[in-house]
Parts: sequence; structure tokens; C-alpha cells
Amino acid sequence: MLNKSNLLVFITLTFSSLFAQNNSNLLRQIDFDNNKKIEKMDIPGEVYKITDKRTGKSYYKNLGNYIPKSKLQKTNNTIDTTIIYPDFVDTTQFNNMYEYYATVPVGTTAPIPIIAGDINKNGRAELYGERYNSYQKINERGIYEYNPNLELFEHKADLPWDSISSYVDFTQIYDINEDGSEDIFITGSLQVYDSIPPINVARTFKLDDKTNLPTKIDFDYKQCNQMNDPLWGEYDKREGTDLFYCGESCDLRVAAARYNKSTNSAETVFVYLVPEDIFYLAGTSNGDIDNDGFADLVTGGFRGDVVVFEYQEDIQNYKDVWYGDGGTFNVYIHFNSNDINRNGKKELWVGGDATYDGVTKTRLTCFEATGNNQYEAVHVIDIVGRMSFDAYNGFTVDINKDETEEIGLCLDQTFMIFKFNGNIEKWGFDLFYLKLNNFEVTQGRYFGAMMYDITNDGYEEILIMTDELFNNYKDKHIFTHIYMPTDLVSVKNVKFETNYYKLAQNYPNPFNPETIINYELGVSEFVTIKIYNVLGQEVAELVKKEQKAGNYSLIFNGADLPSGVYLVHMRAGEYSKTIKAVLNK
Repeated sequence: MLNKSNLLVFITLTFSSLFAQNNSNLLRQIDFDNNKKIEKMDIPGEVYKITDKRTGKSYYKNLGNYIPKSKLQKTNNTIDTTIIYPDFVDTTQFNNMYEYYATVPVGTTAPIPIIAGDINKNGRAELYGERYNSYQKINERGIYEYNPNLELFEHKADLPWDSISSYVDFTQIYDINEDGSEDIFITGSLQVYDSIPPINVARTFKLDDKTNLPTKIDFDYKQCNQMNDPLWGEYDKREGTDLFYCGESCDLRVAAARYNKSTNSAETVFVYLVPEDIFYLAGTSNGDIDNDGFADLVTGGFRGDVVVFEYQEDIQNYKDVWYGDGGTFNVYIHFNSNDINRNGKKELWVGGDATYDGVTKTRLTCFEATGNNQYEAVHVIDIVGRMSFDAYNGFTVDINKDETEEIGLCLDQTFMIFKFNGNIEKWGFDLFYLKLNNFEVTQGRYFGAMMYDITNDGYEEILIMTDELFNNYKDKHIFTHIYMPTDLVSVKNVKFETNYYKLAQNYPNPFNPETIINYELGVSEFVTIKIYNVLGQEVAELVKKEQKAGNYSLIFNGADLPSGVYLVHMRAGEYSKTIKAVLNK
């Protein structure tokens, strides 16, 4: 990474030819192993439909030269920009920060990571993904569980097919039916007749008492559209969770479906037909960025459009509430962060890629809310020399536990972690970690990355989904590499077992009348959590007792209190923190 502006200009002028690519080169990059169907679309621009021949999943990619619709700018000043040149970074500075730990034969060939969690709550991490080896004729959706005694992952089960002709991607772990037990969610298709297109299925699996794993089919949500980037959540404050997704096949749409507990099924409750000038939307995130109690459901388009949807109480349904510009094409990377610059505002991030005067570049744009359903760009991260086709996912993780998240980003053959180095007035990021994949040696591509505490020691490992090609690219094996942090990673200096405490912001906020308060203890401690009004008067005492180390969650009910701002104060030993909770009746 280079920070001096004059040096950036020199680098751009000198090395831009190394990053310049014409469309023929890009198309060869897309389909070097002849595993994709590429169709040039008869619409303005260099737009291609790319379909995976094996799974049938497709998406659209704009390879044209980017011309901005409007200049990204803040209300009162220009946007701070971080520029990264991955190919010119001295990677020796990152040597030994993370060391190879294990390889698990489960992965994905979609531009998303596998799923990790602990659904059966036995304290052992589970990995959910595609178990595929063409040479051995293996094509399953498998579950692997970490065995701390053997320090390796064991294959526990594969999902039953039961009428499914093709599973695609695990997408989420979530308590869909709100019974207190998490479920696993996967998309696929059901071929009824060979002469007609298959029916697309979103299938939910719940815990099976026999296996103590989510291998029991709960219900299917069926419709004609391929479901891209589906996310379950509580978005509308109504009974039943909702599924939000982008769809394509019968038409190009954004839709929502609601789970019905009485029928144990889901039905479509909202459809937005993507207008012709936008044409296509994909990628989703679901954080309450404007802090109005309803999730902001964000999608992006291949022409650079950003569209936000939100549930509206006045019409009792969802609505497109904001349109913006992502500052690039192919805006399919979406995630949220929790107040990185400590100004009291959450952030939504969108990312995509394009060619800029022949130079390929991936751009992440960060937005903050300026009001209800109003957003402005506050920072941009440009990664020069990267246009992605196999991997393009981003996420946040608090590596050093200082309550400021880092950003993880996987772009094809590159995995990066960015660390915030700015302040409340000025944004900026350092390159905390960089791992480049040497395809010429490994002959395997990156398909996504994530970070998760596999070994349950308080430190997140890096998980990178990749593949291995052999027999002259005729056969493929997919898997996940796991890398463990070493003493060089600053997180190791944090003594979780002796001094780590945290009171998280209540959710939802504002609330009516209940809100959830989560907190953590590093050791056993006497804990008090009290509620005060703005006059400093105590109105409730939620906790007053000795508690063991661990994670805790409680519900504060303000049904008997008037609307207003309340202070939630936690004390545990020498730790003391206060958050604001807004009761809005």
C-alpha cells in the first residue's frame, strides 16, 4: 500500500499498462477451464451473462469502461480514499502472521464462502459446504465438525437429496421458525419434467434428534426464479421471519417471503420488478443503518446502481426507499459494519469492479445514514488491478477485540484484511494482512473467504475456499484451507481469560416494548446491569449477581415506561459501560 499522493500518481502512470486488460483477456480469465457458458447480452454496454455449467447458477457482468453517473461526495467535503496496489506490496511483512493449520474437503465454487457455526451447541465448530470431487464422482452437501481432541475436522453427515435434482449453495444459519434452535438454509432446484425448466427451491433443515445435526428437512420454499444471495431475518416486526432475495429466470426481481408458523411454510409477500434502466440486481445485506428499527435491505446492480428496500408500516409491506450510485459496475459485494470511525453511526458497504480507462479496479464504497432512508458515501477503498469472477465477498471481524472491526475481502486470487487508521473526522485504512494465491503453482482458484473461531479459543482463523484442477483441467476437487493466527497477530496480546468484558448495543433500537441486551464476561465476576432515565433515576435492575465467564443475553421490557431515552449501565469488576436505548411507543 502506498500513502503519498505524488507517489500514487507516479505508480498509476508507470504501471497502468500492467493492469490494463481488453475484453478478450477478461473472457479468457472467466472461462480458462471451459466450465462456464458466456453469452453477450443484446443491451447497451459490454454486458455478459455467465452461467456455471455444473450448477446452472448465473449472473451478469459488465466489462465496459466505467463512466460515473454522478460524483461520489459527502455533504460538506470530499470523500477520503484509500488506494491499494496488491501486486506491489512487500508480502514478506505478513509472513508468519497466519500459519497453515488444516485442509477440509468441503468448499464452494460460487463467489461466496461456506457456512460455519455450532448449530447443535456442543462447543464444536461445524463447516457446511459442497463436498465435490469429479474424479471420485462425489457430489454432496456435507457437514464437517471439529474434533478438538484430534485437532481435525471429521465428516459427520451429508444432506439428504429427497427430490432435489441439484443443490447449489449453503447461504445462512438462522432460527427461521423462531423455536430457539438454529436451522441451516440451502438453495437448489427440483426437476419435475425434462421438457420444462426446473423449479427453484430454498430448503430449510432443522436438527435431527437421531444425528444431533441439521439433517432433517423442515420445509421448502418453491418458485420459478433462481434465488441469489437470500437472507432470512426479522425485518418487519410482524409475526414470522422473512426471506429477502434477488431473483432471475421468469423475470428479474427483488422479492420477500414470510414464514408462516401455522403451516410451516413460506409465501411470497413482496415483488419488485427491476426496471429496465437498472435491469439486474444481486448481492444483499440487511443491517439497520438508519437506526429506525427496520432493516435496510441493500442490493446492487451491474450498472452501478444501489437500491435500498425497507418495510413500511404505512403500507404494511416492503418498498424501494433509496437509490444511489456505488461508484463502480457489478455492485455485488455487500456487508455492514458497526461504527468503525466511532461517530455513532453504523455503515453499509457496497463493492464492485470495472475498468477505468483500461485499468481494472475493485471499489468498496462506505455509506452512512444522514436521515431516515437517506445515505451518503463517506469513504472509498480502491484495489487496483483486480476484477473478480470467482471470488468477491467481503465481511467484518474484530480481530484485536478493541470494538473496532476490521474488513476482510476476497477477490479471486487475493485475500486482504484492512484495519482502520483514521478518526471521527478523517477516514483511512492500513493493509493489515495480504495473502496472494500463486495459481501457477497451485492451479487452484479462490472462491471466497471468511474468518471464524474454529478452535474456540477466542481467536478467528482464516478460511479460504479453493479448488484443485488435474487431468488437464478435466477434473476438479474443492476444499477449504484453514490458517491459524500466530503470536505476531496482535489479537494474541489480548488476555481474554482475565480481562475481557463487553456490553453490546441493544437491538432493536429504537424498541417497543422489548429489546435484547447482549454482554460478555472474560472471567467470573459480580455483575450489575441497571436501567436509568435521562434524569439519572434508576427505573429497573436487570442483573445483580455473580456470573461465570461467557456470553449472556437478556430482554428489557419497557411496557410500563413512557417513551424516551434510557441508559443501560453495566458494571463487572472494574469494567463499566453505558449505552443509550430509545423506547418509541
